[in-house]
Amino acid sequence: MTTIISSLSNTQISKLSTTTIAGLTSEDVDALSSAQIKSLTSSQIAALTTDGLARFDSADMSAISVKSLAGLSLDQIQILSSAQLDGFSTAQVAGLYSSQVAELSTAQIGSLDSTQIVAISKSAIAGLDVAKLSTDNVAVLSSTQVAALSATQFGGLSSDQVTALTSSQVAGLSSAQVGTLDSAEIALFSTDEIAAISIKALGGLSADAIAGLTTGSTEALTTTQVAGLSSTQLAALSSGQLATFSSDDMAAISKKALAGLDVTKLSTDNIAALSSTQIAALSATQFGSLSSDQLTVLSTTQIAGLSSAQVGTLDSTEIALFSTDEIAAISAKALGGLSADAIAGLGTGGAEALTTTQVAGLSSTQLAALSSSQLATFSSDDMAAISKKAIGGLDLTKLSTANVAALSSTQVAALSATQFGTMSSDQVTALTSTQIAGLSSAQVGTLDSAEIALFSTDEIAAISAKALAGLAADAVAGLGTGSAEALTTTQVAGLSSTQLAALSSGQLATFSSDDMAAISKKAIGGLDVTKLSTDNIAALSSTQIAALTSTQFGAMSSDQVTALTSTQIAGLSSAQIGTLDSTEIALFSTDEIAAISAKALAGLSADAIAGLGTGGAEALTTTQVAGLSSTQLAALSSSQLATFSSDDMAAISKKAIGGLDLTKLSTANVAALSSTQVAALSATQFSAMSSDQVTALTSTQIAGLSSAQVGTLDSTEIALFSTDEIAAISAKALAGLSSDAIAGLTTANAEALTSTQVAGLSSTQLAALSSGQLATFSTTDIAAISKKAIGGLDVTKLSTNNIAALSSTQVAALTSTQFSAMSSDQVTALTSTQIAGLSSAQVGTLDATELGLFSTDEISAIGLKAVAGFSTDALAGLDSTHMAALSSSQLQALNTAQVEAVIAAYKTY
Repeated sequence: MTTIISSLSNTQISKLSTTTIAGLTSEDVDALSSAQIKSLTSSQIAALTTDGLARFDSADMSAISVKSLAGLSLDQIQILSSAQLDGFSTAQVAGLYSSQVAELSTAQIGSLDSTQIVAISKSAIAGLDVAKLSTDNVAVLSSTQVAALSATQFGGLSSDQVTALTSSQVAGLSSAQVGTLDSAEIALFSTDEIAAISIKALGGLSADAIAGLTTGSTEALTTTQVAGLSSTQLAALSSGQLATFSSDDMAAISKKALAGLDVTKLSTDNIAALSSTQIAALSATQFGSLSSDQLTVLSTTQIAGLSSAQVGTLDSTEIALFSTDEIAAISAKALGGLSADAIAGLGTGGAEALTTTQVAGLSSTQLAALSSSQLATFSSDDMAAISKKAIGGLDLTKLSTANVAALSSTQVAALSATQFGTMSSDQVTALTSTQIAGLSSAQVGTLDSAEIALFSTDEIAAISAKALAGLAADAVAGLGTGSAEALTTTQVAGLSSTQLAALSSGQLATFSSDDMAAISKKAIGGLDVTKLSTDNIAALSSTQIAALTSTQFGAMSSDQVTALTSTQIAGLSSAQIGTLDSTEIALFSTDEIAAISAKALAGLSADAIAGLGTGGAEALTTTQVAGLSSTQLAALSSSQLATFSSDDMAAISKKAIGGLDLTKLSTANVAALSSTQVAALSATQFSAMSSDQVTALTSTQIAGLSSAQVGTLDSTEIALFSTDEIAAISAKALAGLSSDAIAGLTTANAEALTSTQVAGLSSTQLAALSSGQLATFSTTDIAAISKKAIGGLDVTKLSTNNIAALSSTQVAALTSTQFSAMSSDQVTALTSTQIAGLSSAQVGTLDATELGLFSTDEISAIGLKAVAGFSTDALAGLDSTHMAALSSSQLQALNTAQVEAVIAAYKTY
């Protein structure tokens, strides 16, 4: 077979089955030429037995194609000799898989030369067991291969292997690889190697490993590397390591990493090397841990970048370390963080060094902490720069008068009332008119009489009206007459009722007419009018006078009342007028009386009415009279009422007229009353009228009388009425005329009664009428008598004409008693129509004689129901003519007794 193998072409060899390949003997393998070996596929290579593969020499190994070499199994890899491996070309080594490389033994790897080592691919290197590498192997690895090692592989390197690494290899390390180094391993790196680590890779160095860096190593760190250190790495650096950092290194520390810096480890050189941005990036805790020596080396540039939180960590001792230039370098915002306790550390020099901008940024708490000596160093500009927000913390007792004078009006206005109230007399005196013009009412409210007295007249005039309103009543006394006179009209307009009440008569006497007129309606209630001069009174507007309370108005003296003008009086209220007595109202001229409004005049008391006199009463306008109350009307005398014109009398209200005492009225007064007014008089008032007054009543007035009023008239008074006046009385009113008064009606008056009036007469009034009065009644009058009233009629007083004028209904309404009282003439006067309406009771009163007076037609007219009333005696007494007049229907309506009486009568004929 050996001869056969050697004679096969390369193509034939490549097509042999793996079974055939696996069955090749050692001799067969030895017979393979390099060309035939090169033609072997990866499957055929994998099919070779380990014994067969062991027959390959270095040249044979070299002949295997890179592609076919991939077929080497792990078992085959393990039996490869150093000589065979020596035959591997770099291309073949580069073609090995990571799994194949992983099976290489330490000896096999050791047999590889540097070119072969370098040829291991980046993908295959992952399978490399670094523990099998010699230091020479490690040293020849390319930087790319080293970089391709996983963190686990790199972490598996021994100290010797780490030492064998070159600067080039170190330069390619990743952060994960560097992160596997411990302090002992990093210490093996030379300064060049340290410097060779990339910024990114160095970032992986653990905090614990940082300690392994020697001072030489830290000194070897480049500025770029330092810039890449993390906050955790910076925190791990010792003071000795940090001391090796150059100024550039310190300046390179990133703002982000700076947070990890333990500033207590920094030298003063380190501190001085930090940029203002880095210093500004330190936390308040970091800055607060700086020592006095460290603080001392801070530059003005660094200080200029400090934050308020950083400055807030400084105590009085630490701030005292700052030079005046450094104090001035602190930003206004940062200075705002300085604690109140630390303010004392500024001293007078530090306070004086503060810029106007810094002063403007001071807080109320900081201002409160400044001493009087520190404040004394403040310039006018400094004082003027204090913010409105902060000024509330200023202790004014520490301010010099120069400080006070330097404050702006806005600042002074921003002082609280409590602050302003602590000002000394000298400080108050130092205030300017401009400052005073901005004071608030609360501030002015803190001034006492002694302090307000310190103000000049110009300063008094400078106080705003709103602010002056805050001046206490007790302090008003401090104004004096000069200051009171200095008050502007606007200020006076702003005075409160309490302040006005506190003004003395002397102060009020300085008020001009404009000042008086400026007093507000709201405040005038506090004015003590007893302190006012007559000029003051005259200067008040009608609106102001009207705003005085009744108590104030009532306190006015006679001179003050006399000083009132008609215009002022026109605005008085009823309550104010109500305070006037008869003496005071008498002081009013007729024009002033006429000027009082009707509404106000209604307040004048009944007692004061007498003070009007006849002149005052005559001066009253019709409108005023219309507004008088019943009480006021009742208080007027007859002489005062006599001055009233017809229009005045007619103007008296229906509501008030009830108070009018009619006994005081002249007949002209009575005649001037309207019918409505007369109708509004009570029965008591009306009954008090004299005969002359009754006589003075007109038909129109009488037409409006009520039944109650008419009911007060006696027979004498009713007799005074003319026939027209009698006819003018309404039927309803006439119903009130008493039966006694009926007698007072003359026959002419009775005749003057209208049918409507007669229809309204009551039964009692009808009963009181005499036969003479009734005889004057017309047929219409008689017919108008109501069915309800007819029961009171005394028929014996009726004439036969009266009887004949009665309607059948009226006759039917007469009682049997009334009917039985009729005389023979009256019975004879009855008509058939009247008789037809008679009742059985009425018929029952007729005797035979009276029936005999009836005509035969009248007998026949008696109703069927009425014949039942015939008495048997009356029937028995009828003559044959009257008996014959009874109709069959009437006879049939008779009862048995009546029929028997009729039969008995017939027997006598």
